[in-house]
Amino acid sequence: MAFPERIKKASIEKGSRIVLGLDLKPDQPENLLTKALEILDKVKDDVCGIKVNLHLIIPLGFRELKAIVDRAHNFGLISIADLKLNDISSTNIVATSILWDIGFDAVICNPFVGFEEALGPCIESAHLLGKGVLTLTYMSHRGAVEGYGLDILIEGKTLKMYDLFIERAIRWNVDGLIVGATNPSIIKYVKDKVKTIPIFSPGVFVQGGDPKEAVRAGSDYLIIARAIIESNDIKKSAKEIKNITW
Repeated sequence: MAFPERIKKASIEKGSRIVLGLDLKPDQPENLLTKALEILDKVKDDVCGIKVNLHLIIPLGFRELKAIVDRAHNFGLISIADLKLNDISSTNIVATSILWDIGFDAVICNPFVGFEEALGPCIESAHLLGKGVLTLTYMSHRGAVEGYGLDILIEGKTLKMYDLFIERAIRWNVDGLIVGATNPSIIKYVKDKVKTIPIFSPGVFVQGGDPKEAVRAGSDYLIIARAIIESNDIKKSAKEIKNITW
């Protein structure tokens, strides 16, 4: 089963659009694994997946990351590695091979680096293994406009940088796009272009994005971290957010 089908299945089974961002602060690295597993135990019924970024990938090793991914899989959750890969293909293949060995189901990449000798071989090898590649389209922070919102000239036509990334996502047959929840109008614009390719939206709550507006605009999944993991009642927060966005 391809990645988009697997995460859709998990979403339906859990009745949740939430991909939990395990962006734990590495104040006490020796406790990161324990804390991550405790959070998973609390939210397992209210999220459909997890996203692990450099907060855990840098301080933890192969075995610790595998323990987190294995726990997520035991709960029927999908796991996404957020490295924003942006390198030549030989490096991307090495990085993703390690991620696949750990058990990750998908990886987030930056389409800016291009296809030939860059993301192309990474996407092809991922699909052979049933893994997913998600590409950045428009991020959730204020400075995103300085890059993703740049005007570019292609074949005599002025477009936005995110127009180019939309076109690449479609042509490269990627498995999802990252579009910040802080820009519902851009979410709608992207969804109208990509149709069935799922949109993953970070930036709700803490960065100011409204989860309901993001879903109405076309977001299929909401990547939520701090609003849940920094809550005084993690389980309650996850359940409440699940209920208002499903």
